[in-house]
Amino acid sequence: MIYPDIIPVFQVWNKPLVQIRSCRYHNPMQITLLAVGKCRKPYLKEGVSDYVDRIRRYASLEHIEVREEPTPGKGAAGNALCRDILRRLPKNAFIVALDPAGASCSSDGLARRIQRTGLEGIGRIAFVVGGPSGLSSRVIRCADWRLSLSSFTFPHEIARLVLLEQIYRAFTIIRGEPYHR
Repeated sequence: MIYPDIIPVFQVWNKPLVQIRSCRYHNPMQITLLAVGKCRKPYLKEGVSDYVDRIRRYASLEHIEVREEPTPGKGAAGNALCRDILRRLPKNAFIVALDPAGASCSSDGLARRIQRTGLEGIGRIAFVVGGPSGLSSRVIRCADWRLSLSSFTFPHEIARLVLLEQIYRAFTIIRGEPYHR
């Protein structure tokens, strides 16, 4: 059958008037979080895991950790890390690089950007979080959007957690759910 099975539901707070039960043409937004280094602190691991689970209620989420090079920066080790990041970026994705010199935006702004990206037919967004040395200029040049979380400096593990929380908040804003208030 070409048409999906639909169940009428009451329209509440920007939620759809119909709920799609199953449709082979309906694909959820795919989010990729590509982060340099492992999250070592147990409390941060727990927070990251919690927000990954929360986001998966709204979108498909792939969390990739790229091995941190022992001697980051320039030279062979920096080039190898850059190549590894670029190789793991999904094809045809809208790439967002976390960069202190990037544009700052509000939670509402991030929600609008995610929603607009989906409406433009781009079903995949890749967020790239650098390690202690940040991201190479080559990775930053490949990005479609450079995002700054704050003018504060965060350890890369905390930046990952803050980004995941903001992605979750963006989806609750898009759906009109009360979490973001």
